[in-house]
Amino acid sequence: MASSLWVGVSTLWVSTFLYGIYLVLFCRCMYIFYKGKNQIILLLAAIIMFTLSTVTIIISLLQGASAYGTLGLNLPQLQTAGAIVYVTNNIFADLLLIYRCYVIWNTIWITVVPSLLVIATMILGYSIQLKLFFILSLTTNLLVPTLVAGRLWWIIRRIRGPSGAATRRKGRNAMVIILESGLIYSAVVSIHMVYFHYSNPTDEVIFGALGQIVGIVPTLIIVRVGLGVSQNRSADTTMVGTGGMGKMEIGDSSLSFPVQFQNTIVIADGTTTAEPKSPRSGWDSETIV
Repeated sequence: MASSLWVGVSTLWVSTFLYGIYLVLFCRCMYIFYKGKNQIILLLAAIIMFTLSTVTIIISLLQGASAYGTLGLNLPQLQTAGAIVYVTNNIFADLLLIYRCYVIWNTIWITVVPSLLVIATMILGYSIQLKLFFILSLTTNLLVPTLVAGRLWWIIRRIRGPSGAATRRKGRNAMVIILESGLIYSAVVSIHMVYFHYSNPTDEVIFGALGQIVGIVPTLIIVRVGLGVSQNRSADTTMVGTGGMGKMEIGDSSLSFPVQFQNTIVIADGTTTAEPKSPRSGWDSETIV
């Protein structure tokens, strides 16, 4: 009984503590969008994930009141409901990762394998096959950020010109943000899988933390960028092709930095800043969003 009480109290404490952090991040995130970050997909994703994390906290409180109080609700049903809400939140987070990957690679084919992983994750999650669910979720959260960071690395290594050093430094900052988004969540999932495999009661505490971390990580990316980790944001301009001095939009347009191209910059509305030249390579005609 004492051990069960300790686990229950610890789960509530950890989850509510992280929810408090999440609440502050979410408010800051909404302020960033209010100040002009015109990204409807990111805004909707942030709101949905925060709402689901709030539902997770409510379910946790109901579980605590039923297990140690006088509420008397069905605990197995509450646990199942909590698992379903977490799975749903995890799916939205994975889809947001895939969206970022699609935008920066600018090809649907790069998302085929991650999308299949998410579909399999969804099926297993809603079937409450949580062991396989966590394995596939971990795979997705390692694969997709690696694809995005690899693409960023390939882009910044091609940057030349007077501002090249500063631009590459900002590009590396963007890579760190993307990699951290996968590694933080993946590390907690890995710890949970170990405890879950050995049926250690502590896995309930870690699972309570995961219910908040799954939303904290993508929100943290937006907030870090909004606080200036990535400079010179522009939510509405897309640079195409090659040349002049412009701004390269990374992923969801929340990660951007100035870049020196080779030939000419074509703005989203079709205007150019220099005389167009024939592209010399695939890179010269590439679209960076």
